[in-house]
Amino acid sequence: MKHFLLPLLVAVTLLSACTQQPLPEANYNVIPLPKEIKLEEGQSYILDSKTLVYFEEGLQREARFLNQYVEDILGFTLGLKKGTDHAVDGIVLKVTPEDFDHSEAYEISITPSQVVVKGSDAAGVFYGIQTLRKSLPVTSHLSPLIAQLPCGTIRDWPNFGYRGMHLDPCRHFIPLDSVKVYIDMLALHNMNQFHFHLSDDQGWRIEIKKYPELTEIGAYRNGTVIGHNGNLYDSIRHGGYYTQDELRDLIQYAAERHINIIPEIDLPGHMQAALACYPQMGCTGGPYEVWKRWGISEEVLCAGNEQAMQFVEDVLNEVMDVFPSEYIHIGGDECPKVRWEKCRKCQALIRKLRIKGDDRFSKEDYLQSYVMNRMAKVVEARGRRVIGWDEILEGNVSETAIIMSWRGTEGGIEAARKGHDVIMAPSSHLYFDYYQSEDIASEPMCIGGYLPVERVYEFQPLPTELTPEQQQHIIGVQANIWTEYISTFDHVEYMAMPRMDALAEIQWNNPKERDFDAFVERCRKISQLYDLYQYRYAKHIFNPQVWTDTVAPNLVTGKPIMLQEEPEERYAYKGATVLNDGELGRGAYNSGRWLGFYGKPLDAFFDLKEPKLMARVRFHANVNKGAWIYNPRQVTVRISNDGKHFLEVGKKEFPISGWNDRDGVFAYELSFEPATARYVEVLIEGYDLPEDHSGYGNPAWLFIDEIEVN
Repeated sequence: MKHFLLPLLVAVTLLSACTQQPLPEANYNVIPLPKEIKLEEGQSYILDSKTLVYFEEGLQREARFLNQYVEDILGFTLGLKKGTDHAVDGIVLKVTPEDFDHSEAYEISITPSQVVVKGSDAAGVFYGIQTLRKSLPVTSHLSPLIAQLPCGTIRDWPNFGYRGMHLDPCRHFIPLDSVKVYIDMLALHNMNQFHFHLSDDQGWRIEIKKYPELTEIGAYRNGTVIGHNGNLYDSIRHGGYYTQDELRDLIQYAAERHINIIPEIDLPGHMQAALACYPQMGCTGGPYEVWKRWGISEEVLCAGNEQAMQFVEDVLNEVMDVFPSEYIHIGGDECPKVRWEKCRKCQALIRKLRIKGDDRFSKEDYLQSYVMNRMAKVVEARGRRVIGWDEILEGNVSETAIIMSWRGTEGGIEAARKGHDVIMAPSSHLYFDYYQSEDIASEPMCIGGYLPVERVYEFQPLPTELTPEQQQHIIGVQANIWTEYISTFDHVEYMAMPRMDALAEIQWNNPKERDFDAFVERCRKISQLYDLYQYRYAKHIFNPQVWTDTVAPNLVTGKPIMLQEEPEERYAYKGATVLNDGELGRGAYNSGRWLGFYGKPLDAFFDLKEPKLMARVRFHANVNKGAWIYNPRQVTVRISNDGKHFLEVGKKEFPISGWNDRDGVFAYELSFEPATARYVEVLIEGYDLPEDHSGYGNPAWLFIDEIEVN
């Protein structure tokens, strides 16, 4: 026991005895949960305002963070002292790489006289400090300025070297001070990569000195879509950008917290803001505007225009002058080829390069590969590595490219099998711009979808389809926040937390066996820090509500079902039985209660086991036009008694939903002349996106649940 604390301890002990209140105690069951916690019963280290922090050379910044965190939580500051050779009590910070087998690892040893935080590197010490921070009792500053840390040992290290979060300031600009708060949130959750999406159709956000119009013109748009209606706009000038000096300051701020910032320049699609500044770099020459809509623009960089390619090379080089990151993200997603198919320059380049299409990809797909590989060489020439969205697999991709798998896990699986490093970021589990509750009316407006904390927590980033050797290529996990419908930073916070807690557990621990109830209790603990720092966060997991509607049992409820076409993998959930289990989905299309089909119909066959009389088919569809989800175009019903020869008994068409029609869940019915049969086929076909939609020409998604036959 520290001798200079005896008078204070006597006073605190007397106060505790009089009030019958125990001393506030640290709890090491934090988020992410440390891998090893071994406690010794009955002994504690007493942390108070007399505590000294001893730190090695190079750890002064970490000592200052610890001091700040203690002041935030307990209301007092610690004394800081350089050097650890003569530390007989207090908190000791040091780096001892010889004691660890992993980078970013740490060990905390607590005895009655000393707390030693040692790491494999400075980052490991920082994460040890984060664990101490999160373990401290969040008490009122009016309570005794003291806390007890139970004695024992904590050893911990991350499972994934890449632990990231993404943020999109292009759809709605986010001020620099708020971005710094976001970085603080990442640090609290042991994350080390911040993916900063700096260019898109709706705004260019980074100063490029060689091309000043990018921020003079491209950083601002004259209006934005109102709500989910793609034809109504406000008249507000939206925008903003970050100067290179501001970004260097941000990079330093993140680096102090052991976070690397990965800049993204999305190309060759999502470039309409740049084309508004330099129309000669598009296939048509414009005119273009900084896009006021969401979705996918057909206006892309002209791949056959050498000036456009030189422009992107110049931009990437200037970005790399600012950002020291090993990783540079070059996008590659959602690039329509309709302009290239008709562009004289693009077709001339295809002929010059002798590009041929095949049974997998078109010649325009391979033209995009040429663009991406060319830019990869620019990045690699400066000792960096490119990251691209999983679409860059559609053709010939640079062997060194890292694949960010967002359209489910399939792209990541394919990439790992080919030897690419992979970052898992599937929208099915890690898109934090989706609703957190099925009670959509009570939630802030989102782009759509449903992603509760439970689904984030259950995500397994190492696909069992891969061999152990292939799994080594899964280098990390990341969640994304896109801001089409997130216009304020407190909304960003709300969408991030507590889903960020579940993400942190996956990134750091990736436990095979998961205890969600225990996780929720750890969330309660960290939410006290959210309250302290005045973060806005969702509280659904603390007050769970079950949203389940049922339909009356009917002829096909629970009967064998077969699908002619499988739903998209990320919207398959429990498979065909979702359609006839008696439970009806609610407002969110990705709640796990809807099957999603893209570019193909839902064709379901039911076996009633014996002939039954029927005269009506009813089913439910989810409509969310902003998310490319439309109502069905028509339904056809056929019946059979042998399962081989089917007779059509009814067909019905449905008018397409207009922009001014509301979105939601709707029931569709088809009645026909009563007939008796054992087998029933229900064929539901969808629309293509109409001319007034940003995705015109592409298929609309079809989301169906609960088919009833009566």
